[in-house]
Amino acid sequence: MVIRQFEASDIDYVISRHLDLYKAEYGFTSEIWKAYVADGVRQLAAGFDPERDCFYILESCGSPSGCIAIVHREGGSAQLRFFFVEPSLRGQGAGNSLMNAAISFSREKKYARVFLWTFSELHTARHLYGKHGFLLTETLENTEWGEPVLEERWDLHLL
Repeated sequence: MVIRQFEASDIDYVISRHLDLYKAEYGFTSEIWKAYVADGVRQLAAGFDPERDCFYILESCGSPSGCIAIVHREGGSAQLRFFFVEPSLRGQGAGNSLMNAAISFSREKKYARVFLWTFSELHTARHLYGKHGFLLTETLENTEWGEPVLEERWDLHLL
């Protein structure tokens, strides 16, 4: 497994796999969800600033197999987005490797805080966030993505 910078050709992979995985695993099928993912990935790629953003692709055997992104936000903060690992690689340290790369980038760029939004059913991801020092700071119910979910905001203070 290797972690590399994204390339323009990765955009369709990130969008399609994100949508496919969340549909299969969590029933997210609404047009709002699809637009949220597709528009978010495209906006990140279009406005990508290598001095403030990172967008890493995990490769296994030469094929894209996961991703993670850090997107700059106002006030010395960054948002972790588009984190996923292909099911065949889960439990093998790939998620930890991506998370370590994203947090290292955030520390290097002197972000005071990294936050992310997830939902309560992502038990493995939530465990990983806690393991890396993120704390649950906010919850809200969302009914727009096909199935009602409890969204969660997690924050990691770096400074």
